[in-house]
Amino acid sequence: MEIEKKSLVDEAYEKIRQKICDFELVPGQAISDFILSKELGMSRTPIRMALQKIESDGLIRDGGAGQSYFVCEITKEDIEDLFDARKGIELTALELMMKRGAGVEDLEYLRRINERMEEVNKQGHVKQQFYYDQRFHDKLVLLSANSRIIRFHESLLLQFTRMRVLSYLDRSYQDKAYRDHDLVLDMIEKGDKEGASAALRGHIETAKQDYIGLLTNKLNSESFGVLSYTMKSDRG
Repeated sequence: MEIEKKSLVDEAYEKIRQKICDFELVPGQAISDFILSKELGMSRTPIRMALQKIESDGLIRDGGAGQSYFVCEITKEDIEDLFDARKGIELTALELMMKRGAGVEDLEYLRRINERMEEVNKQGHVKQQFYYDQRFHDKLVLLSANSRIIRFHESLLLQFTRMRVLSYLDRSYQDKAYRDHDLVLDMIEKGDKEGASAALRGHIETAKQDYIGLLTNKLNSESFGVLSYTMKSDRG
């Protein structure tokens, strides 16, 4: 019975989290465990337990006594905090990786990820593009071989997963990302620690400003619908 209950909670967690990251549940929206139980075909108990886990991920907030959960808004302060935290983590990981010495196979792997990211972006496969973009940065952090840095990085991933979808509102940001990655890799291959750090810092800082621009100029109730449709329709 306990194993079955746990599996239902995990299933509910994955499905609700995906709804949030795909903008089916939009920022500021109240979440009804009753409605979710009908949509997912399960009782409200695993739904409520899953919502508690998602709250700890920073994707939803408790409205207080007798109130529903709400999907967390995306604010300028959130973007700045997340990208500044990411910058600290990834630059430290890069420094450790280059101090240890990046292997030829590791760099070839990163090149392949970036090339694949470019290919699927040109094919219009949004979810796959996001997937390879994340894999690129995950691999950079893993190559630090520092378990605490890796955990700190993982703790931010879900919030970045939702935010990354915003870039679909301006596809030029996705084109720019893999060019930035190439520059970082060029500097690593040359053994230029300062150049690699500057390239990665510039990539993250530019991305932060891009997302703030999206939030300010393009994010509205209509754009939520566009994002939701895009993520559901991309089956590639």
